[in-house]
Amino acid sequence: MKRFPTKSSVVLVVAVIGAVFLNKYFVKDGLALYPKSFVNLGSYLFVKSENIVGNDELKQSQEIILGLKARIENLENENDFLRHAARISQRIDYPVVYAGIFNANLSPTGYNVLLNKGARDGISEGDVVITTENVLIGKIQKVTQNFSRVLFVSDPEFKITAKVISSGTSGIARGALSNGMYLDFIVQADEIKEEDVLVSTGNDLFPSALIIGSVDYVESNETQMFKKVRIRPAIKDSQLGRVLVIKVK
Repeated sequence: MKRFPTKSSVVLVVAVIGAVFLNKYFVKDGLALYPKSFVNLGSYLFVKSENIVGNDELKQSQEIILGLKARIENLENENDFLRHAARISQRIDYPVVYAGIFNANLSPTGYNVLLNKGARDGISEGDVVITTENVLIGKIQKVTQNFSRVLFVSDPEFKITAKVISSGTSGIARGALSNGMYLDFIVQADEIKEEDVLVSTGNDLFPSALIIGSVDYVESNETQMFKKVRIRPAIKDSQLGRVLVIKVK
């Protein structure tokens, strides 16, 4: 005979359903946040239920409990993402749409990165894609109704005006596939060194102060007008998942 779950299990289910409800109706279409303490309560109840419920009940409801735990962890992650997104949207002067990457791979012609948001969500070609850490991923290259393709920073077609934070030395950063990026038009007299951090200047269609990457190689040659400068894109050290799309148009 199947046993009914204990009171603790019922409370846990109610708590998680409440968090899911808030996430669906108050978060999905904007940047409103559900209280983190509410999600933490779900995590706490889950731990308590493991200690209170008998072994037989745990075996009978193992799949349900694991599913609830996964949902709680997902809500915690989404809450953190939305808090970061809210801070960025307050800093910049552009509307922001949050999205998710569902495909990212390297093809012979460049990186193929797809988002799960498209024209029906207000995304347009040329919009800028970043992480919640303000790291530049690329810009929207192609848009359909339900998804969009990102021109990745390492793609040879990608270009952006960039400057070194410490010295103000500026140039044009361009994608170079497996070599990351190169910074062009840096004359021999310009101050630049390895590990210097580069950000966007805001002198083009990109917002200013987006983190592009760091210098990992500088070659000087007095017989040449420009130095050879290679950049390691900051996105290489970031996890691709949830992203922000800055609507620049």
